[in-house]
Amino acid sequence: MLILVLEASTASAKAMLYLSGEGIIGLLPKNYSAEAGDILTYDADKIMTETLLAGRELLEQKGIDNVDMVATCSIWSHSLLMLDKNKQPVSRLSTWADTTSSTTTEKYRRDNSLYLSLYKRTGCPIHATYTVWKYMHEKETGSLNNVSFIASMPEYLFLKLTGEFAVAKSTASAGGFLNLHTLNWDEEALKLAGVDESMLPMLVDSEHTAPLSQEAAAALGLKQGTPVLITGADGCMNQVAAGAFGDNIMTLSVGTSAAMRIATEKPVLASYPSTWCYVGVENMWIAGSATAGAGNCVDWIGKKILGLNGGISLQELDQGAEGALLKGDAPIFLPFLAGERSPGWDDTKSAMMCELKINNDIYDLYYAVLEGVLFNLKHCYEITVPVMGQPPKFISISGGIEKSPLWLSMASSIFGLPVYANGLMHASLLGAAYMGLKAAGEISSVKEIKPLIKNCCQPDSHKSEFFAKRFEKYLIYYNQQSEGRSAFLAREGVTA
Repeated sequence: MLILVLEASTASAKAMLYLSGEGIIGLLPKNYSAEAGDILTYDADKIMTETLLAGRELLEQKGIDNVDMVATCSIWSHSLLMLDKNKQPVSRLSTWADTTSSTTTEKYRRDNSLYLSLYKRTGCPIHATYTVWKYMHEKETGSLNNVSFIASMPEYLFLKLTGEFAVAKSTASAGGFLNLHTLNWDEEALKLAGVDESMLPMLVDSEHTAPLSQEAAAALGLKQGTPVLITGADGCMNQVAAGAFGDNIMTLSVGTSAAMRIATEKPVLASYPSTWCYVGVENMWIAGSATAGAGNCVDWIGKKILGLNGGISLQELDQGAEGALLKGDAPIFLPFLAGERSPGWDDTKSAMMCELKINNDIYDLYYAVLEGVLFNLKHCYEITVPVMGQPPKFISISGGIEKSPLWLSMASSIFGLPVYANGLMHASLLGAAYMGLKAAGEISSVKEIKPLIKNCCQPDSHKSEFFAKRFEKYLIYYNQQSEGRSAFLAREGVTA
């Protein structure tokens, strides 16, 4: 069975060809053009066109004009695209990284009863990440002219491929409109937003297919009517690819943002909004935490501050960061350049570089960012594990972090666990291909997929002690920042 997987991710279009019995036979990631957008917002039609072009280019490279299935993948429903009555965009696509709606979410988070009630039913805290709150902000600022339908990036990709307005329940569960327990649209969330079910896509399971439309077939150079599989979001597909639905394995993907996940047999939520819980596949759920700062912070420090594009290389920065680790006096970095998701869900929070000294150099700054991203994830880990009731056997890690042996070794020592890098830079694409095999009956369950283990980093006890002391400092500055924010709100007469 030959499957073409298409993914519209946060920063790039990706295409993969997967052949039963052989595995991956082609892979093509392409960053979106500058004309398409800037991570925060996009021209939806441009990024969909560029995703189809990536697929066509890969097919042409391999001399293939016929596949058995097209499988789709995209980000969770962490975006908003408003459509008119003809399902044409009437706005730019706002991604998870766009925190414009933080003024609205901050207001609603003050209602603790509402905050907790929505979280317990939808698994989503009140935050600018989610579709419902992006829409609420547009509504409250009077920006809903000619809006007939509400979509996010995954639904629009499937719509452009098939003409069908549908979303997998797994993907939809990360938008804030879905009830985590009934797996239907949540009545309270709909009422709060003033949204009718008819404005939202049809809810389907992750093995739903629809025929490839004539227009999309022409764009890809494939046969009209080829089955298109809806699958699920990149985070869920990452969990599938890692073989992490069948055992107590935590996955950690570090891309533009970062997320840690673990599969559960039922919805698992914290006593107060700190973690999230979304629908998985095969009657399972995924609980975890997510951070807004990861690769985007590394890009920021490397390109905008340290001149990565001006002669210095990523390898040189990594080598210099190893020296900074040995010196042990780098600044403490709070990685909230795009606001905070877990654990505080404060989309108004900003980044900080603390304990900056006159003798700190560019390598200290670079090291501080690598460490700060991991400390944010460590903070999440310490909140997520008690919710789950037990620590994972190990962490399966994927994404851009695999390009840096230093960053991987730091992760193992900071978490105090073996970290296995699976070698898959685009694990979500492989997960979507596996879902294609499942939909076609070639595998009976995703639980059959075994964990991919290639490189292993073991924690270094001496470095773990060093990181533990640094992490204590990180928490002090984190708490001071949060307390300072609370004090400011109190002075402004705002009560939580």
